[in-house]
Amino acid sequence: MKPYTRKSAVWFRIVPVILMLLVSCSAMGDGNSGDVANGAITGRVFLDENADTFLRECDCDCGLKDISIRLYRESCAGQIVQTVKTKADGYFFFKDVKPGAYCVTPDIKMICEGFQPTKPITQKVEVKAGEETQAEWFAFDHWIDNND
Repeated sequence: MKPYTRKSAVWFRIVPVILMLLVSCSAMGDGNSGDVANGAITGRVFLDENADTFLRECDCDCGLKDISIRLYRESCAGQIVQTVKTKADGYFFFKDVKPGAYCVTPDIKMICEGFQPTKPITQKVEVKAGEETQAEWFAFDHWIDNND
């Protein structure tokens, strides 16, 4: 048996550190361990008073609040995954969305409440892991004066 030396003492300190690093690195994995980071989808619904399909921050164009927005897996004929409401400024936010293809649409009953779309009312989006996806904004114009 070899005597205990200063050189062997260094190895007794280094080997446990190396083993701890190897174990912690293997626990972290290479991202393919089945834990896929989810993403998010943001967008906005606005009143397009002049029907030009662009939001111009003024008295005539503004965000629409409390509009239900539905998120469907794959197509708008698919399964509803989440539903959110727009904030006071018309923005909506879907969080914790699994990567994949989705369809986003506002609640269609708005058309019956005196609004008509000036842009498509369905948006297809592709969510990527760990990313925020911006859906094209939805725009509506008044077409019926409910006070008449």
